[in-house]
Amino acid sequence: MNAVAAPRPAFPDAGYLYRETAISVAINAVLSLIFFLLVFGTPASVRVAGAGGYGMDFVPQSLMIALMASLVPGAIAAAKLRRAGLAAAEARAALLRRSLATALLGAGVGAAIGWLLALLLPVAAIPLVPALFAKILYGALLAAIVTPIGLRRALRRPYRTKEPR
Repeated sequence: MNAVAAPRPAFPDAGYLYRETAISVAINAVLSLIFFLLVFGTPASVRVAGAGGYGMDFVPQSLMIALMASLVPGAIAAAKLRRAGLAAAEARAALLRRSLATALLGAGVGAAIGWLLALLLPVAAIPLVPALFAKILYGALLAAIVTPIGLRRALRRPYRTKEPR
């Protein structure tokens, strides 16, 4: 008996990871801007150390960006696979578990960055504009790292077509 492998589907195409990552980077950069302004407002400078300080703000920022940059693109990819008539790349519970683990790792990275900033910066406060741009850049870079990793994991399961009814 000759087994014929099903052809690989058109989804995801070669540019899919790039497009989804670019969208995630843009969204997370804008969200970083919005949340920075909500948390700190527009003072002349932002305090670095302590609770509510610039350094500690890397923890929730990292947690949320890592969570959303893994969960949302993974869920969108699974929905597209289902609409294309392919089996879902993974169970929703597995996607959620992996996204939560990614978020916790992100929070750990954020805590390390915040601790290092508080420890190593020779100033008690950072001027508003550099602080804001650094947070936007950090949000974009974290999304650029997490999104393709999460998508590759969501899509790495073997494709299989649905059984005819």
